[in-house]
Amino acid sequence: MAHNLKLEDEVFSILTDITRHYFRDRRSINPSSMLYQAAKYADDEGYIVNADIEDGEGKLVASVDLTNAVLTDKGTKFLETYNPEEKDGRR
Repeated sequence: MAHNLKLEDEVFSILTDITRHYFRDRRSINPSSMLYQAAKYADDEGYIVNADIEDGEGKLVASVDLTNAVLTDKGTKFLETYNPEEKDGRR
C-alpha cells in the first residue's frame, strides 16, 4: 500500500473492498499504517458497522477485523459521491 495516498482515497478503497467481501480474516497491523487509520476513520465516521477494530494507542500491532463489516447509508453515499481520480486531477 502506498503511503502517499490520501486518507479519503484509502477509505474509498476499503469501503469498495467491504462491498466486495474481500476481507476474510482478522488482520494484525501497525496502528500507524494507512490501512488501520482508514478503517478506524470509516468506523468512527459511521461509514461502516460490525467492524472489530482494536484500540491501537500505544501498541505496535492492533487487530482489525472487517469480515462482518457492512456499509451504512452514509458509507454508501460516500462511495457514490467520492471520486479519487477527480480529486487528484487524474482524468
